[in-house]
This record gives sequence, structure tokens and C-alpha cells, in this order.
Amino acid sequence: MNKKYDSIFKDKVVKEHLSGCSLTAVALRWGLSRSLLTRWVDRYQIYGEEGLLPKARLYQPAEFKLKVVESYQSGGLSLRDCCSVYGIATESIVLSWVKKYELLGVHGLREQRGRPKLMKKDNLSKKTPPLTRLEELEKENLYLKAENELLKKLEALAQAKETQKKKR
Repeated sequence: MNKKYDSIFKDKVVKEHLSGCSLTAVALRWGLSRSLLTRWVDRYQIYGEEGLLPKARLYQPAEFKLKVVESYQSGGLSLRDCCSVYGIATESIVLSWVKKYELLGVHGLREQRGRPKLMKKDNLSKKTPPLTRLEELEKENLYLKAENELLKKLEALAQAKETQKKKR
């Protein structure tokens, strides 16, 4: 269950742990997971009360993501430490960056925002050679046949509507 907690509640729970209660006891008392409480405590110890305030989603440039991934892969920092040091919300974000980097390299870390284009506009391929006289006539013939069929259907609908009115 993804539940949002306000900063006052977070502050209260973190201070309860820092006053001497064990992490597990505080987590059980308030119905929180140990890992969530640990994340809050880490943020509080690094950034103070500002670390418990909600963060807006930020676009992170590829260079920043690369720096985080390299510090994790070099063995210098754990996932949790990367989140604490670089101010990232959860470990899963760092882990997704690592997977993208391993699969696609630096290009995988570049964020592609927005809807992808379905087709590229290529004006060169749309140029068709001019039609011969026979091809023009065949094209016109198909168009006239379709127009004729449409008019027949329209007439049939109009007649059906008239018969409906007469029955009433």
C-alpha cells in the first residue's frame, strides 16, 4: 500500500527513534516498514528536518545519473548510501538507473520525455512518379464507382426514412 505521510508525522516518528526506542519497536508501533523508517532517519541525520519534507519529482540529467551509478558500481556506496548522499527518494530509482546503464550504456540514462513519434516524416519517399494516362483514367474510374455506390446508399436511406414516416 503506497501511503503518503506528512512531514510532521515523519518528524515525530524519527525523533521517537532517536530518543532511544529501537527501530523495530517504533516501526511496529506506527505500522511502518523498517526500511521506510530507516530511510527517514537517514534523511533526517543528513539534511535535518528539511529531509523529511516532500520532494517534487525532478528531472535528473544523464551526467548526474552516471555519477550515481559509477559510485554504486565502484563499491564505494551501497544503494541506500547513494540515496542518502545524492538525495534520491528510493533505492529502486538507483537500481533502475544501474540496469539501464548495464543494458544500454550512457544512452540508457538519457531520459526520453513525452510520447515517441510514431512515424518519421520523410518527404523524399513520398514523391511518386507521374501517372500515365491509363493509370489516371483507372484512378478516376475507381473514384466514380465509389461515389456512385455512396449515392445509391444515400438514396436507399432516404427511401427507408420516407417509408418509416408513411407507416406512422
